[in-house]
Amino acid sequence: MRKYLLPSAVFFVAVLVYAEQKQGTNVAGSKVKDDHFDFMVFTQQWPETFRLQTGPEVQIPENVTGWTIHGIWPQQMKKDAPNFCNSSWHFNQSLIEDLRPQMSLYWPNLIKTNNLWDHEWTKHGTCGASLPAIHGEHNYFAEGLRLNAKYNITEMLASNHIVPDAEKAYSYNDVEGAIRKNVNNMSFVMQCYWDKEAHKQYIFQVMLCLDKQFGLLECDKYFLSEGDLCWTTKTIQYPPFQYAFN
Repeated sequence: MRKYLLPSAVFFVAVLVYAEQKQGTNVAGSKVKDDHFDFMVFTQQWPETFRLQTGPEVQIPENVTGWTIHGIWPQQMKKDAPNFCNSSWHFNQSLIEDLRPQMSLYWPNLIKTNNLWDHEWTKHGTCGASLPAIHGEHNYFAEGLRLNAKYNITEMLASNHIVPDAEKAYSYNDVEGAIRKNVNNMSFVMQCYWDKEAHKQYIFQVMLCLDKQFGLLECDKYFLSEGDLCWTTKTIQYPPFQYAFN
C-alpha cells in the first residue's frame, strides 16, 4: 500500500531542502566528494592579457579598470586540488545580490557566454565549506572581494611606476619585486601569456598562497602551478585595455 505525503508535508520538505542548499549543508542524495584541503590559492588576472590569449569572445566591461579576481581555490599540498565537491550546492545569484556592484567591477564575467561566478562557486567554493570564512556562497564571494582589496595588484604595480603601456616593457625583476614587497616578501606564482608571433610575454595571472586563517604562505613550498610561468630572462608586457574589441 502506497503512502502519500499531504500537500503541507510536501511543502515543508521542499522548504527544508531549499534552506539546506542556501546554508551550504549537505542535501540527502547529493554527490559529495572529498573536500579536504591544506591551503588556498587566491588568483587575480589581467583582463587584457586574457583577451589576447582567448580571443574575441572576451569582452572587458568598460567599468573595469584594473586587475580582476579569478577565484579562491582550495588546494592540497603538491597534489591535485579538490573540485566540484557537492553537486547539490547550485549557484544562486539571489544570495549575492548585495555584492553584485562590487563584483561587476572586481570579479566580472569576461566571457559573456559563460558564468564565471557559477563556475567558481560550483568548482571551488563548494570545496571550502569546512572553513567558516568561505562557508556558503555569500561568504565565498565576499571573502574574494576582501582579499582583492587587501592584495590589490593594480596598486602594487602602479606604486612602482609599472602601468599598462602598449609599447613599454618591464623587466621581470621589477614586476616581481613590486608585488613581492607587498606580500611580506613571500614567494608567489606569476603567469604570463607567450605570444609566439610577436615573441613577447604578457603578464596574465598572479597567484597568492594562503593558509586557513588567510595568512600568506610561500607558494614555492606548497603549490604545483599549472599554466605558463613568466620567463625570468625576458621582459614583460603590460597591455592597456582595448575596449574597442567589445
